[in-house]
Amino acid sequence: MRLVMNAAEDAAHKEWLSETAGAYEWWYFDARSDCGEWAFSAIWFLGNPFSPYYRLAAQGKSVDPLEHNALFFALYRNGHLHAYHFTRFERDEVEIPSSLPGRLRLGPNLLNLNSEGRSVLIVTDENANGRGLAASLTFDSPPLLFQETEEAGVGHSDFWLPAAPSCRVKGKISLTAPQNGSAVEQISFSGHGYHDHNWGRLPFDTQLKDWYWARAEMEDERAVILYHVRSHGSAKTVSHLLLFEAGRLILHDLNAQVRLSRRRINGFGTIYATRLSVQSGDVSVCFDLGTRLDSAPFYLRVFCDAKVTRAGKTEIGQGIGEYFRPKMLAGLIVASATKARISVR
Repeated sequence: MRLVMNAAEDAAHKEWLSETAGAYEWWYFDARSDCGEWAFSAIWFLGNPFSPYYRLAAQGKSVDPLEHNALFFALYRNGHLHAYHFTRFERDEVEIPSSLPGRLRLGPNLLNLNSEGRSVLIVTDENANGRGLAASLTFDSPPLLFQETEEAGVGHSDFWLPAAPSCRVKGKISLTAPQNGSAVEQISFSGHGYHDHNWGRLPFDTQLKDWYWARAEMEDERAVILYHVRSHGSAKTVSHLLLFEAGRLILHDLNAQVRLSRRRINGFGTIYATRLSVQSGDVSVCFDLGTRLDSAPFYLRVFCDAKVTRAGKTEIGQGIGEYFRPKMLAGLIVASATKARISVR
């Protein structure tokens, strides 16, 4: 994996998508409300790597990634899934920005991006059950102050830009009833969140065994992120530990020492660690993965807490974490179940 720390790279990589077999790209957002009741995650996909519709790309066949675009939006209330949207869009419903500021469009859904730390999400969707979603959400963060690219990991076919490690998030979310389309819930959202951007090439599972990602925000726009990637065979495990302060990267260790413990098993038989203990010089971080928000044979999204000790001072933070095991995506049963969750416009 290659860590990218250049805000200009938050634009779409059109050449990569058009010239790279099995290319994918996504923009990820999440947030937790100040009141603790609400949380959400939103992902804008070009060449959706989690879709069975796109698995042919992993088999070496010529598949156009821009025929497999999708919007994902999941809303959680008190730690439980409250609304779920995963909708696929055809090429003619997509507009892609080639530079910043720019607008990515998937059907009626708009993602406005710039390099100054602000993203605006306009979501209008109806899920497979006929439930309507309308949301307008603004992510404000300090602009990235580190403008270089660092190479790390096995190969350079997967790229990661932590574009906004610490965000203030505000907006409104409306849900309508499937029966008559009338508004049944109006949610004013105010909280803290995160935005990153990934692009790369399928298949995941030839190199990657699994990965843990965990992020937490402390006070005064400080954030800590762990990206712990384990590879098959003798390939090197890479553990990115990053500390940010007001948009400035103040620590990056790609060889942080990580100990996984307190394992649990979800309802699909997936075993994962719920404590990630990280050491980097005189900095220690303990991530505790707690309430499961989304759970599948290949993937989990969870609330997480972090305790960061640096220079003799300990801080507490909260955020969201994930566990991903790509091999499980290739199974026929999992593929069929995943396909059933994707609505096709």
